[in-house]
Amino acid sequence: MKFFPLLGIALLFCSCQTSVKEDLQPKTEPALSESQADIDSVKYLIEGSFQEIWSDLDTARIRAYHTDDFILLEQGLVWNNDSVARYLLDEQKRKEEVQYQRLNRFDFVRSVQRQNTIWVAYKNYGTWVKGSDTLGTVQWLESAIAIRENNGWKIQQLHSTRMAQ
Repeated sequence: MKFFPLLGIALLFCSCQTSVKEDLQPKTEPALSESQADIDSVKYLIEGSFQEIWSDLDTARIRAYHTDDFILLEQGLVWNNDSVARYLLDEQKRKEEVQYQRLNRFDFVRSVQRQNTIWVAYKNYGTWVKGSDTLGTVQWLESAIAIRENNGWKIQQLHSTRMAQ
């Protein structure tokens, strides 16, 4: 008779151990090919956002690339979608006066995906040209956080530090 209560306690202990072990197991990550496809999508998202927003100065494209709660941290300043739009409108006037073109190039350093979030570190090279003349160049070390929303990936945060040239 004493055997049955001990057996019940042992079984209860084993079932608790199994439950705890399952909870401690890492959540499954996307398959490597799926993960790489997502990372590539976010890299194209970054490149496209810099072309359409920062080079073409298209305020209408901000919502296509950024989440509603987007934030940019750059050189001690905090930007959101509204401050980006105000900057673009001011820059459109300068672009009309000078007739310059901004060219972008990226060297991606590292990318990490955790379920519906991707973090990407990269070097961003901006070159301003007018015809065959180079007006200026800037290099940044940046990171981006993109999240998957219902209609695809969007940039939630950018962090940018200007590099010495």
